Amino acid sequence: MPSVETTRRREIPDDPAAYRLRPSVERHANTGWYEWTFRELLRYLFGIVILGLFIFVPLQMELSWLPSDAPPIFDVWVVILFAVLAWIAIGTIALLAYRAIWGDGRWVDKIVARRRTGAL
Repeated sequence: MPSVETTRRREIPDDPAAYRLRPSVERHANTGWYEWTFRELLRYLFGIVILGLFIFVPLQMELSWLPSDAPPIFDVWVVILFAVLAWIAIGTIALLAYRAIWGDGRWVDKIVARRRTGAL
């Protein structure tokens, strides 16, 4: 695997994917544990939590809609509508939270920059 210095010296073609590759390699090669924790590990945990919400919120709706040994409380289409609305709400809130936390110049960038300058 070429080093970061080799990647910098090598001429990059006009392919847009090549421009994304270089920052990705630099991000993984030049980070310490603190920056990696905030940029990578917390991002993966955030994704797992959102995936869990997408799965478990509709399952909980099913349990409340269809109690054991009792008739259904709501019609099926009402529960489906609530599930779709829940997915839309979870997705929207997740995108806004992701942009607020990991967007350019946002919370994670500020925390890492403060740590690098020693102001933390």
